[in-house]
Amino acid sequence: MGEYYIQEPGSDDAKGPYDPGRIADLMEAGKASEDTLYYDEDREDWLPLMECPEIREAVNPTAKPLSLRPKEVDETSLNQDDEMLPAMKVDDMLAAAEGNTDETRHLKKKHREAERAAAISLPVLAVIMLLAAITDIWPNVSVISAIQEEGEYGLLLEHPMLIVGIADLFLTLCCILSVTDAFPIIRFRMMLGLGYFGYIFWSWGDTTMMAAMVVGSFAAWLSTITLNLYTMIACSVLGILGMGAVAVMTVLGG
Repeated sequence: MGEYYIQEPGSDDAKGPYDPGRIADLMEAGKASEDTLYYDEDREDWLPLMECPEIREAVNPTAKPLSLRPKEVDETSLNQDDEMLPAMKVDDMLAAAEGNTDETRHLKKKHREAERAAAISLPVLAVIMLLAAITDIWPNVSVISAIQEEGEYGLLLEHPMLIVGIADLFLTLCCILSVTDAFPIIRFRMMLGLGYFGYIFWSWGDTTMMAAMVVGSFAAWLSTITLNLYTMIACSVLGILGMGAVAVMTVLGG
């Protein structure tokens, strides 16, 4: 398929080169017409577009005739009894029409369970993030008082756990407001608790706090990605118990 330069009659400005398909698009858009000229290299002259077979075919494609091949029919099969066909009861037909088959009922059940799991996740995560915020902020209450009294906000940089606690409060608010876009941030926060904070407690020799942090963080992380109702219930219980244990031990230890 060739490419052609085109120009309007009486104009010295040539455009292109365009293939026939592009020229057909220009004609359809009203930016070219049958009066538009193309340059024929064989004739070394400008000719109307419709005189070029390729362009004419692109503009008005020739439909290929359809041929139907007669299908051979096995006449013996037409005379066979219908005893081999599966019988279908009227009740089954009505159930299929109303979407009440075993398959559709199973899908509806899974959908309902997923909706319940999603409904549980947000309030549970709100509780877990609030407990995490308490864990982070409680040891730094005196720092908050100093910031309020003296206005030394630079103290925040010296107490990164306080910054994490403020972030946890923000994520708690996101869960209360059903902002599911915060789930990736919550997952990152829970992995931070699972890895970094778990290591910190382990290095302090506090295996109880470490185990509670690991269980609570992993359960909270899993609750952001699962829509299985029973998994969500288990994550909810373990997440609240784990993070709650960390918060209680932090408050009592402080």
